[in-house]
Amino acid sequence: MYHTKWMAFDELDGARLYQLLKLRTDIFVVEQNCPYPELDNRDQEALHGLAYDGERLIGCLRILPKKPSGAVAIGRVAVQTDYRSNGVARRLLNEAIAHIQGQNEALIDLQAQAHLKQFYSSFGFKEISDVYLEDGIPHLDMQMSVKEVSKRLQE
Repeated sequence: MYHTKWMAFDELDGARLYQLLKLRTDIFVVEQNCPYPELDNRDQEALHGLAYDGERLIGCLRILPKKPSGAVAIGRVAVQTDYRSNGVARRLLNEAIAHIQGQNEALIDLQAQAHLKQFYSSFGFKEISDVYLEDGIPHLDMQMSVKEVSKRLQE
């Protein structure tokens, strides 16, 4: 069974930072054949969710602070190919949403790859844009009202 660690950027030691950047580069740049700058100067302000199987990093995501729109953002959700469909991303997202709820935030934004729309919809995210190309990959903007989802879970 895997476990999750939540760390601010300055808590990441060299080995963990290397694992994180390698996983994201392997998936977002190499696997998706998408040469774009993975390092975007946002990691330093993010809270990083890291899923481990033993010492192996098998999944990650990051939570970015509130934007001028008033929404917190979840991004860079990635899972090793041999761990996909095992609930790793679902667990990371559930933990991220719970953390954001605990901070009394009202809205969560994310840029979803279009083929993952139903996955994100299952958490309560709703489409707020048409599909557009981001680095050659179809994406759409989605948003979740944390309070609306909390109410639904209590019913």
